[in-house]
Amino acid sequence: MPGPLSARPHRTKGSWVPRLAGVGVIVVLAAGGLIAYLATADHAAPPHRHHHAVLSSKVLKVQTVGIIDFGPDDDHDPFAHDADDHPLMLRPTRAGITFEAIPASVLASGVPVWTADQMADGSEIFIYTPTGQCLTAHHGGLRLSHCDLSLSQRWRPLDEATSLGQTFAKYASAQTGRCLTAPAKDPGLATLADCGPARLKTQEIAFWWNA
Repeated sequence: MPGPLSARPHRTKGSWVPRLAGVGVIVVLAAGGLIAYLATADHAAPPHRHHHAVLSSKVLKVQTVGIIDFGPDDDHDPFAHDADDHPLMLRPTRAGITFEAIPASVLASGVPVWTADQMADGSEIFIYTPTGQCLTAHHGGLRLSHCDLSLSQRWRPLDEATSLGQTFAKYASAQTGRCLTAPAKDPGLATLADCGPARLKTQEIAFWWNA
């Protein structure tokens, strides 16, 4: 399988462990000289509006990855040299946040373009490295926006599992409770949809090509 991670999808021994404290502009240094920023905690959702959410501003682990939909046409065998499988990679395009086809030539060694920041509250923040912007739930859809630690930029892993050495999970928006979802088969826009049962193929999200 190309680029598998044997542990949880966002862990490497060599990751930076940034510490976020107080109020101010926060800079996260990721592998390869990447600089991603998290804005002041003053911009986070007011606690009285989200009594159920306890948001931490502390980053525990950072990893640079490709965000992959593990599921389309997954027939539970290795992806390599299998024409029946076509995992999709998450990338912003002019049309929006899109799950694109992965060329066969880069299945084993693609270029990771996201950092996955694991926060102390168990949530994840996904930062698109070319722009330093965060994946954000927005009016029922998805967009990239300035990182501000808010609820709309927090993603919580659900139904974690491992198949053929690859760990994957659903990722639910902490704001909406809906899950990051790929098209059923062909490439297309990423959406937020109700989180389905375990092993729902369009919501099997994995991290590949970690740096």
